[in-house]
Amino acid sequence: MNLAVIGINHKTAPVKIREKFSFLPNQIIEVNRMLKREGILSENLILSTCNRMEIYAVAGQENDCIGPVKDFLSRFHNLCLSDYENIFYVYKDRRAIEHLFRVAAGLDSMVVGEMEILGQVKKAYQDARVSCSTGKILNRLLEKVFNNAKKIRTDTSVGRGAVSVSSVAIRLAKKILGSLSDKVALIIGAGLVGEQLVFYLKKNGIKNILVANRTLEKAKILTHKFAATAVDFDDFRQRLGEVDIVITSIGAPHCIIRKEDMLNLIPKRKLKPLFIIDLAVPRDVEEEVGKIDNVYLYNIDDLQKIVEQNISLRKDELDTCDRIINNSCKVFMGWWLKEKTKHDA
Repeated sequence: MNLAVIGINHKTAPVKIREKFSFLPNQIIEVNRMLKREGILSENLILSTCNRMEIYAVAGQENDCIGPVKDFLSRFHNLCLSDYENIFYVYKDRRAIEHLFRVAAGLDSMVVGEMEILGQVKKAYQDARVSCSTGKILNRLLEKVFNNAKKIRTDTSVGRGAVSVSSVAIRLAKKILGSLSDKVALIIGAGLVGEQLVFYLKKNGIKNILVANRTLEKAKILTHKFAATAVDFDDFRQRLGEVDIVITSIGAPHCIIRKEDMLNLIPKRKLKPLFIIDLAVPRDVEEEVGKIDNVYLYNIDDLQKIVEQNISLRKDELDTCDRIINNSCKVFMGWWLKEKTKHDA
């Protein structure tokens, strides 16, 4: 049997390409099932975040994991993969295993050592289990991956002082707008990223925070926790005229803030600058919005320069992390090679 990963990430493709291949959160379970129903892969798991889209696959000895996955991606997204060959990476067996260890530990992230990705890998595994698309190999691998990530958190300081994408977004807002204490912020999306954004905004002195979410009850739970204000999703555009900061992480199949929306609001704003950060993939904000006077639009890739300043602070710990991962890989490979021998016999 063979194990492989095919993917793209923030290192290989810009957001305008990554969004073409991303899967919405509410698609993952069914897409896992669709891929499994192809009948060639024995196991599969999809990891789709703002910075990466990866498919982990296990197939029998006589089958290649990569061809079926590429064909599926091409059909599902209605794209010709030959036009994008240079942005995909393919890792097999030991290298694929090591890659997943590094991803879950935050070592392959835009923000080295960040903790958000571990939760995203756990959610991807949970969705795959619901899809019944994992089996003995991936189940065992993910168990080892989570234990390894915990060991790295415990035995190294790679995650200490690490900024998250959410905290980088707030740092950028402060750089553009100065003090945030008198500003009004609108957060669109009440998931994990939305909660972190509200936390960092509060930490930086913002008292007036609005939260809009497709499910109002979820927004209310978040706003109750942080003493913010819930906004009905259908009404958030009307509130754009009164806010200074908008940070969105919905990842809708289409843009939820368009140039036309903003042009209608500009007279009401009386030249007051509006700072927008679009953390979503696919993007939530139409690119043309950034060309409007006094509107400052940034996407997930624009945060990279700020992140690079933070990476050097934890490079000394990376050798220790690599040793931990190498040991974990050896243990898993020893078990897996025995399984392959039994399977292929």
